[in-house]
Amino acid sequence: MVSEADARIGFMSVGYFGAPRPRVLAIGMSDDEIEVMRSASGSVVAVTSPFEAHPEEHDVLVIANAEFHEHSGLFPRRLVFAGKPVSPTKGRVFGYVGSDSGARSSAVTQNSPARDLEVTADAGLLAIEALVRRSCMPSPGAIYKGLPASVNPARDAKILLRERLDRPLTLAAIFESDGWGDTRDSAIWLPHTARAHLKDWLLFAFGMWRERNPEMFPVTADWMSADEWSAPDEIRARNALTAFDEEEERRQAQAAEQRAELVAAMDSTADHGTAWRSLISETGEELVAAVKGALEYLGFTVIDSDALPENKDKKQEDLRVIDDGWVALAEVKGYTGSAKSNDLHQVTRAATTFALIEQRTPDALWYIPNTQREIDPSQRETALAGRDDDLASFAKEHDGCLIDTRDLFALRQRVATGECTAEEARALLKDTRGRFTAELAPEVSAEN
Repeated sequence: MVSEADARIGFMSVGYFGAPRPRVLAIGMSDDEIEVMRSASGSVVAVTSPFEAHPEEHDVLVIANAEFHEHSGLFPRRLVFAGKPVSPTKGRVFGYVGSDSGARSSAVTQNSPARDLEVTADAGLLAIEALVRRSCMPSPGAIYKGLPASVNPARDAKILLRERLDRPLTLAAIFESDGWGDTRDSAIWLPHTARAHLKDWLLFAFGMWRERNPEMFPVTADWMSADEWSAPDEIRARNALTAFDEEEERRQAQAAEQRAELVAAMDSTADHGTAWRSLISETGEELVAAVKGALEYLGFTVIDSDALPENKDKKQEDLRVIDDGWVALAEVKGYTGSAKSNDLHQVTRAATTFALIEQRTPDALWYIPNTQREIDPSQRETALAGRDDDLASFAKEHDGCLIDTRDLFALRQRVATGECTAEEARALLKDTRGRFTAELAPEVSAEN
């Protein structure tokens, strides 16, 4: 029979005297976390260095801001929390750290977070999939620390959470290897965020290690939290928290699924976005095609003038823009630099040819430049700024209009968003002489 004195000093089994088991040594944990561990462990000792304690007096090392292999020679069972990721630079981290020379693997910060992370089948087999998801999954877009699946020193790995990439980094895992005799080195390596669920991970670790050493990890370690020995209000409160956590896990899983669908939908629009922006990014035939498409979007009939029989072997205007008998000749130019006023003459020469063939003058001449096309459109200079006399002459003598592709883009955007109708947009373009500005309202846009 165990005496009261024996019980006070932790008499746990025949032949064993000491602190109640499991005996936890804690390094780098906060005072609040120490109290959490006390509620789940037999005993807890907090130190700043493992050399302040005798390893044989402790069954488990719980350590923060550490690598998975730290103090493996002293403590074969470790619950290890990685440090917070710190990222002074940007860039993709490729998943091989450590080396063949025997250097120990260290966790690295992933500065270009993967969009998709996978909670593995191993987590499901261990019945901790939900725990991994709620405690180890980083927030969308947040940086995190990771290790390659194959680490130095070599360990068998049960991956719990990893990137869904060709060369994924591991965010949470169980690393194990055989040691001396019957000892098996076992480390549960988790991100720093998992510390918020310290008790859950501690109980999981005890249960895993209990299978190999039931005397070291008795089932009664957390007996005060067992329903069998709890007050009714404790049970109700515990059940309410469990129900909340389960509902939150379902909500987060649903949100993650919905977000993945939204990301996929966003990715599917990339090609359309590139085509939509070609109006302000391209030159040459691609720019001519983009301008043609934009004007057709506004309801104009647009003809590629090079395809007209009378223009065979001749270079005339780029586009012929028609609206119920109204005709404009358009010259489209793309520049890495500034627009050139000499290009106004090219479209005026085309007007002469048009008049000879059609026996009428065009209703308007349009010069449509895409200037400084390789920089942010909002930072580009005004086309033909400082050449107001040339532009005024172009407007007066040829019913000319300069239409910057940025303004054509903005006008198309107004139609696409329902701010104005395609009919209003066509009227605005047809009525403007000199410089077209998309921001002007239709009733005040004409410069006669």
